[in-house]
Amino acid sequence: MVSTTNALAADLAWNDTLADELRRFLTRRVKCAEAAADLTQETYIRLQQRDNSNLPIDNARALAFHIAMNLAVDYQRKAAVRSRYMVDGETETLTEATAIGPEQSLIARQRLDKLKSTLDELPPDCRTVFLLHGIEGLKYSEIAARLGISVSMVGRHLARAMAHCAQRINE
Repeated sequence: MVSTTNALAADLAWNDTLADELRRFLTRRVKCAEAAADLTQETYIRLQQRDNSNLPIDNARALAFHIAMNLAVDYQRKAAVRSRYMVDGETETLTEATAIGPEQSLIARQRLDKLKSTLDELPPDCRTVFLLHGIEGLKYSEIAARLGISVSMVGRHLARAMAHCAQRINE
């Protein structure tokens, strides 16, 4: 019963207004609108995953901002590490470190095949939004204009696609 109450609490708490507030908060924090949009979606996914636990959620909005803040800190740490390696001129060392052998290539191919089959399970609109954002790098507004849907629907499709992919990859 607690899990049902948690899911209901998070569903009631997550709306377009909260998503916009989180996106603005994260944009100010990470100084990149696209990264903020991605972190907003990740916040939604983590909030939903939190709902699946049996721990009660007293204030879902506060929890969403807490999750968003932690994700922003993680993003900034990773960005600092990336910039440190790229600024030091060690791109050759970085390239050598990322060179893969045949075994890693096979594992990567298997993962790619699993991702393709997972994406094929998604509804066409959801898959299209995921690919336009992830592969072509389009912004939410550009995807919405191209597909003739609202920006919030783009966010919902992305959240659904990412949650589905995360679930299937963890199986």
